[in-house]
Amino acid sequence: MSDSASARPLVSILIRSMDRPTFARALDSAAAQTWSNIEIVVVAACGSVHRSLPTSWKGRPLRLVYPQPDRRLPRPEAANLALDEARGEWLNFLDDDDELLPQHVATLLGTSRSRGELVVYARTRVLDAQGRLLGHISHAGNHVQLYFHSRATTCATLFHRSLVDDGVRFDPDFAVHEDHDFQVACATRTEFRYVDEATSVWHAQAGDSGCGFGVNDDASLRSKSIEKIRSKWAEPFLRWLTDADAVFFTARQYLEGGDHVAASMCFDQVLYLRPSDINALNLGGMANLRAGRLDRAEQLLTQAANKLPGHAGLQQNLDLLRRARAAQQQ
Repeated sequence: MSDSASARPLVSILIRSMDRPTFARALDSAAAQTWSNIEIVVVAACGSVHRSLPTSWKGRPLRLVYPQPDRRLPRPEAANLALDEARGEWLNFLDDDDELLPQHVATLLGTSRSRGELVVYARTRVLDAQGRLLGHISHAGNHVQLYFHSRATTCATLFHRSLVDDGVRFDPDFAVHEDHDFQVACATRTEFRYVDEATSVWHAQAGDSGCGFGVNDDASLRSKSIEKIRSKWAEPFLRWLTDADAVFFTARQYLEGGDHVAASMCFDQVLYLRPSDINALNLGGMANLRAGRLDRAEQLLTQAANKLPGHAGLQQNLDLLRRARAAQQQ
């Protein structure tokens, strides 16, 4: 493929800006993309108090959009205004306190989409307030993940304009997790493609949404929002959660990633669908053990051991359970 802009689809980087001190860093990261055909669309979510901007930023075309009439926009409304203003074939949101790595767009659009996936996402580096690496989020999976959380950070996700043309919008009824809700809406229309490479940076302790880490974490707010998403999308969730193989795969991903509560819930769902699945009994037992749910762990591991008496691996897991109980009683 030619490297000229005309040979590559236009990608719109969409920034809902509150004009934070980190805003210029986000702009710089959008402009630094190695992909040649980029536009930057900034929605002044804070209204007319937003600083004025030039028509280009480090060689990239830039458009600043103010709300009409002038007011501060909630995140879903700011996102929908950005969708209305975008001209690209592919779209990517970027919060004004996060950043993209230079290869982000090129990496995502350079991957094969053999199933015609209209959403492509990658891993995200998670940094604390001091810029230290906390880890990475997003991994291979399936739509079952959306029952628990979004499949990727907003900045790590590229989606095709046809989804917007098909009616996918941000729901103004969500004060937070509007991005998660948007991903579920996309998931009802397309598969997602995962790229196993870190291409973006999430400053998780910045911002004030309550959906990050540290001071930017409101567990009660997150819980209420997730329940609202589950209620709204009950029908597709029911469909995805009846695919036992997909749920089992997701459970293993959570277990390996250290989210033992989510893993336990997924293994319970597998066992609801396949009560005699010995792998689900064993791994579900270990997920519950690591989550500190020792009674449930014992129930599952004992069932597994009864099905395979004398199995060395199961006996080792039961020994781990006994040691955990002894430690708890000390």
